[in-house]
Amino acid sequence: AILILSSGVKNRLMAGDDSVRADFFSNLRRCGTAMLFFPESSALPVSLSNELKKYQLPAAVADLHDHLLESRIKAILQEKIKNRITVHGVALEVRGRGILITGASGIGKTTAALQAVSKDCLWIADDLTVIKKKQTGQLMISGHPKIKKLFHTPRRGIMPVDSVVKPSQMKDKTRLAGVIELIRSDAGEIKLKLIGKKIIETPLPFIRMTIPRAGFFNKNLLEKAILKFNEVG
Repeated sequence: AILILSSGVKNRLMAGDDSVRADFFSNLRRCGTAMLFFPESSALPVSLSNELKKYQLPAAVADLHDHLLESRIKAILQEKIKNRITVHGVALEVRGRGILITGASGIGKTTAALQAVSKDCLWIADDLTVIKKKQTGQLMISGHPKIKKLFHTPRRGIMPVDSVVKPSQMKDKTRLAGVIELIRSDAGEIKLKLIGKKIIETPLPFIRMTIPRAGFFNKNLLEKAILKFNEVG
């Protein structure tokens, strides 16, 4: 088991006497605790570190809040154990190939995807996209089970997908072929750059597109990025 100890617990351990710490750590040892994490900490006091070594309890510190640290650890375990991650982005299938669009909220991902939906461009997911690696090595993308039937835009808020997208233009999942990575830039022009990255240890083509701070991603820019993907096959 992995245990995240809050700052309050750490302070009580430091304030307590040796017998209190001994009981606490020996119980953790008997329970088979594999790792202890101390959030909102830059280092452990020497006395506490020595106690952990005495009971052979591995420990680590992090400057993150306990809730954020918990979510990060869960994401890492999900990737390493289940070969699955959840990312913030919009997913489409374009002519049989899955495309994931990532970027800051409000940059235009959902609007561009809705504009592009057609018989050749199918809707997969908005906001949260689940990526799962199959035993064959393929990456599959789908919507998060809790919100896959919904989409969100700043203007419309949260709405059912089927209120604007026909059932024939939606698909439950598809194979991920590439990622469009949108980044805000102070430069006054839009730039596209093809780079290589890995998702769950699987190499994928990434199109990094810089968007001026006053501009937005749209259907035309989506088509340009897809043409760039076509250049690499």
